[in-house]
Amino acid sequence: MTEPTGKAIVRKIRYRPFTSGWFKRLPRRALMGLMERIDFVDKFMKIGALEESKVWAEQMADLPNTWLQHDEMKARAVELTLAEQEALGQPAERQRVEELVESIACWYDHDIYTQGGVTIPFLLDNLFVQHQAIPHFVSPDQRELAHLDKLKAYREQGLGVVYLCNHSSHLDEFLVDDLFALTGIGLPLFAAGANMMAIKSFEKVLMVGSYVVQRRGGDKLYLATLHNYCRAVSELGGQQGIFLEAWLGGARSRDGSLRYPRRLVTLRGAIAGEQDVVIQPVAISYTAVPEDLPLAQRSSGISWLRGMNPLMTLLRMFTGPKRGFWRSMKDIYGRAYVTMPEPKLLSELRQEHQADPAGLNLDEYVALDAIRQIARTKKVMASQMVARGMMRARRRQENNLVQAVEAELEEVREYHQGTFGHPPDLEDFITQNPIERVVADGLATLKRRKVLARWGKDSEGLPRVLSEAGLAFYATHGDRRLYSPTAKENIVVVGGGDWGFAFASLVGNRILEDKRYLNASLTLFDSRPEVATEMGVHRRPPGRFKEHLLPKNVFVTSDGPTAFRKASEVIMAVPPQFFAELAEQVLKHAEGDIRFVVATSGFDPETNQLPIQALTSLAARRPGRKIEVYTLSGPVTEEDLVEQREVMGVLAGPASGLSELAGLLTLPPVTVTTSDDPVGVQLTSTLARVYSLWGGFLQRTGKLKGAAQLGHYIARVSAEASLLAQALGGKAATFGPESPAWIATLVYHGLSGPSLEFGRRLGGRSRRKKDLPSEASKLHHQMAEDDIPLLAYTDLRSAYLVSRQKNLDLPVLSDAYHAIWQGEDTEET
Repeated sequence: MTEPTGKAIVRKIRYRPFTSGWFKRLPRRALMGLMERIDFVDKFMKIGALEESKVWAEQMADLPNTWLQHDEMKARAVELTLAEQEALGQPAERQRVEELVESIACWYDHDIYTQGGVTIPFLLDNLFVQHQAIPHFVSPDQRELAHLDKLKAYREQGLGVVYLCNHSSHLDEFLVDDLFALTGIGLPLFAAGANMMAIKSFEKVLMVGSYVVQRRGGDKLYLATLHNYCRAVSELGGQQGIFLEAWLGGARSRDGSLRYPRRLVTLRGAIAGEQDVVIQPVAISYTAVPEDLPLAQRSSGISWLRGMNPLMTLLRMFTGPKRGFWRSMKDIYGRAYVTMPEPKLLSELRQEHQADPAGLNLDEYVALDAIRQIARTKKVMASQMVARGMMRARRRQENNLVQAVEAELEEVREYHQGTFGHPPDLEDFITQNPIERVVADGLATLKRRKVLARWGKDSEGLPRVLSEAGLAFYATHGDRRLYSPTAKENIVVVGGGDWGFAFASLVGNRILEDKRYLNASLTLFDSRPEVATEMGVHRRPPGRFKEHLLPKNVFVTSDGPTAFRKASEVIMAVPPQFFAELAEQVLKHAEGDIRFVVATSGFDPETNQLPIQALTSLAARRPGRKIEVYTLSGPVTEEDLVEQREVMGVLAGPASGLSELAGLLTLPPVTVTTSDDPVGVQLTSTLARVYSLWGGFLQRTGKLKGAAQLGHYIARVSAEASLLAQALGGKAATFGPESPAWIATLVYHGLSGPSLEFGRRLGGRSRRKKDLPSEASKLHHQMAEDDIPLLAYTDLRSAYLVSRQKNLDLPVLSDAYHAIWQGEDTEET
């Protein structure tokens, strides 16, 4: 394989001044300043007194005083925490624990709750298209509430309930509360981040049905108190809601995906008691996510108002500013649904968990089961299918959007049938209208949300895209693949540089195209948080492929435990000098068996080890683990993988997984052949670069002329490469005339590439300068500054030193080393 881009790998992400920083935050600051001056409780009262709100006042007249036992819950949380700390030998002060409980606990106010029960349905009725008068956010046949009676029966038994929800918008909690109030379920407490309480008058409204979670900076005593507060709510028959969708657990998913969460203190506490509790998944679906582009591309909060007609709004405001503005917000977010799959008792899930072979903790098993139910029942919306159709049509360079959407719908049906055993829940608008109208509706939504341009076409005749991240966001919302620790393939690509992006693109598109990988997950890991964050939000890499997008099914993170914990296949696409450190991080966090694909070539310039040698040494320290190591090489460049050119790589390793991995990396016209010599195959690219560098130098200086001399040179270096490979554990046949790993790679580097360029340029300088090693060093630094990837210079030194260590006589390699590295003390080295 060719070497990764040097400077592109280590450069920092530079933000443009008008897409971030103070300029971008102006609308947010103005909005926050405006909201600080609003008395939300007073506004709720006034809205509730409007004539239009009377219908809701009648519906909510008998709302029960839900949290009469809340003082008892707080006291229980204090006692649980004190007892727990005492058992740990770390006794805590009662006053300190009581203060922490007060900082977490909700401030239930029945008057505000009753008024909110009038105001919130009134507001949401205006913002969303409702499918029936009461209740909101369900289809006319109310299939979303098919298991409501079972939930109510559990409630009548006094059981606590834990609602596990996906999370797309700040409005999620209000949609759920609205539906629960109108169906008599009652008011659950939702975990709310401390940042949500920044606006004090709004805090009074939120804290009626919320408890506060400090997501960062909490010490062990705070976490223990939070855990026991959630436990107390469950033990005393309360209801609490936890958002599961985001991988950090709580924050919304920026790419629209359903993600397996990290372990959550709140969930562990909620299921820690001795009493049984009800686990109720909740799936929330939107036609238009209110915070779509702020999540997808970090744009400003003005997105909340996208879809308002400015001219009509202005005209309406002449007749009355407030009512005119409110009328323009009518149905701005389109359709939305809240679906409640069948609830389960924790005791039932405990029994299932004991028989589960995956080795998950109980809270992980409960969360994963809920996420599966959410994925199974989450509504498929027209806007999402059109976004998927757009992605498909653009990927295939087709302009028939209707056909593309039909094809995506068929794939969704096949996926749901194969994965969940029944068809997807398509929203009624899709099932009750011709496909042309579905496409028109989806396009209208995406245009209203500024994802697509209202006018104009691209070069393929498709609607012009204004936000690539926004389009991927909606397309991903229609995807039901999970980052599942029980999936057969949890694939991780390590490295956010050009190579990492290339492999993430290849494997991501391979997974999307082949139904065999319906449940596979794909993660791109980069240890630099700023790089991972930028790629995760904008879906673009920092290197020379910044005009390309990651496939929609790639999850990007800088968090090692999240990336590697359940990894089954790991593709290492990092520079050799960082390889050992990152491989050790993978092995540290991974829990199961792993297949490594080493796509890194070249020696580590400090240890003079090949990546496969470093990895084999690390794996040997973990004798209880099954770790298979494969290497990938051949005359393949990053551009070949990203742009899908006709090339063939060589994959080498144990026979047990060779065919399966080769299939994963094959996406015609990119193909893979196989070998049983991982050391030799990895060495082919390294030595092909080294000998191409020296061959370019000899050609430029006139010491290598004509076809006969070139053929003789290839024969000599092939013999030398074979000797070095065998000394390191490789096979001679890998460097024979019929080996695609060696001959094709040597020819490739001998005809083009930075190694050949370096040798020729150095040969030109040798005619004018006497100190060739000094000129080689200068040229190496110059090419690095020009962002031209070059490993052959340091690989030459490492290869020579390894050959000396193995007592090998390699004349060509020795000549090259002494000419280019003559300045260092060879004997001492």
